[in-house]
Amino acid sequence: MNKDLLKGILMLVGLVVTLTVGAFALSDNGGQKAACVARAIGSGVSFGHIAQVCGMR
Repeated sequence: MNKDLLKGILMLVGLVVTLTVGAFALSDNGGQKAACVARAIGSGVSFGHIAQVCGMR
């Protein structure tokens, strides 16, 4: 794989993660939601069920 392509992919992934974290931080109770998502991921909750576990729906 080309080094420039790999760098571009990593930069794009970093941007998406940054925007996602920023969206959590700017929303109502963003800190609590981010902490809940982190705990859910750490506990092994599947990504499809995180919204239900953290009451985001």
